Amino acid sequence: MLIKNRKRTFFSIAILLLAISTFLPLAQADQTDAATAIASAKEQILICYQSAKEAEGAGANITALVAVLNDAGTLLSRAEFAYSISDFDAARDLAIQSQNTLGGFISEANTSKETATQQRNQDFLINVVGSIGGTFAVIVAGIAAWVFLKRKYETVGAHKNESSRV
Repeated sequence: MLIKNRKRTFFSIAILLLAISTFLPLAQADQTDAATAIASAKEQILICYQSAKEAEGAGANITALVAVLNDAGTLLSRAEFAYSISDFDAARDLAIQSQNTLGGFISEANTSKETATQQRNQDFLINVVGSIGGTFAVIVAGIAAWVFLKRKYETVGAHKNESSRV
């Protein structure tokens, strides 16, 4: 009877170890997938942040871009929290949602940057051409006034000379 109980105990332990060894890699895989998704989402947020910063540096209005970054950051924060409480499936799903939120972000940031750069260049050209045009207008007006006044005083001087001869 003692041998029978030992066999039964040994058999139970063997089944338990087999079950643990079967499910442990699955849990490890879920944890690894979640950690990879979170790391990837962090990297993507950093890249998108840099793109938004460059667009702002070019003078673009990045209000909409910042809102998207905030949404992605919120999802990433929730993913990290889920990971910390060992809810690896939710952590992975939230990290993937964070990445999906940033889809097309870089192209939108680059478009905003390009538009702002073009606008800045156009404003510069308008200011330069306007300044040059204004300068020429002042010069032409000055020359015209000088010619007008010169003729007027020559005419007045000529009349004075004729009056003084008489």
